[in-house]
Amino acid sequence: FDRLPAKNSILTYIDNHHGFKDELGNTYNRYDLINEGIVRMEDVPKNYLNREKNRIQREVIETHIPYFNKKKISDGIKQITYPIYHLDFETFPCPLPRYFGEKPYTQSVFQFSLHIEKEEGVCDKLNNHYGFLAYDDKDYREELIKEMIKYIDTSSGGTVLVYNESFEKSRLKELAEIFPEYKLELLKIRDMVFDLMNITKTKSSLYEEIGYSKEEASLFNYYHEDLNGSYSIKKFLPLFSNLTYKGMEVANGVDALVTYAKLPKMDKIEYEHKYQKMVEYCRQDTWAMVEILWGLKESVK
Repeated sequence: FDRLPAKNSILTYIDNHHGFKDELGNTYNRYDLINEGIVRMEDVPKNYLNREKNRIQREVIETHIPYFNKKKISDGIKQITYPIYHLDFETFPCPLPRYFGEKPYTQSVFQFSLHIEKEEGVCDKLNNHYGFLAYDDKDYREELIKEMIKYIDTSSGGTVLVYNESFEKSRLKELAEIFPEYKLELLKIRDMVFDLMNITKTKSSLYEEIGYSKEEASLFNYYHEDLNGSYSIKKFLPLFSNLTYKGMEVANGVDALVTYAKLPKMDKIEYEHKYQKMVEYCRQDTWAMVEILWGLKESVK
């Protein structure tokens, strides 16, 4: 694999694990192709690209023109209602349960970040931000839940916007099971969740429900050569915003959980500094969603 280019290799083709098939129905395994020296996206013969999404990717990297289904993006945005609660969790995956109700390798929630956009385009990075971060390695889950419920008004409708809904939905369900006294509110929040990836990438069931054919619903809404086959928020953000994680002391989820684990061992000065850096990182994640949504809206006007 040392021959694979860092960008736009054959493994960048979406669903490449299914292999490639020519017009005669012959299937070619991705690793067999790599062994034959076919390592870049452009190296794969075009007649091997039997999936429409792969043909789109190929055209994008050859023409350097992004693929952009403005109608699907616009229709997806219409599914979001105000107020928008941009939500993100930080978790600690521990091999052994840390607290009551958890199981081995439970993604134990220790932080949340929330930006509230009350109406379109009205949200400030600092003044409309709310959150909670555990002070040390003790159990603050109930305090975190109370703080989150205080700011997300489930009675007035709206959308809880996340990036990769399966993660946040799973955490909300777990917390509801562990803390039954908050179950009703937590499950209401879960029901309000909408995945921003439904718009940046796609969600077949959503688009079929609003009238798209099965084929068009399954195709991604946007593709850019810099995505390199990934729709992670850090890959997508630079395409619609100048916001960056570069230079941040805590710049990703691994940094966050490692810093969190070390908090009890820090002296007061280091603790206060690192605690603030973790708040800034998680705030950056939800603000990134705000800016991506704004960028998408601007692009389809």
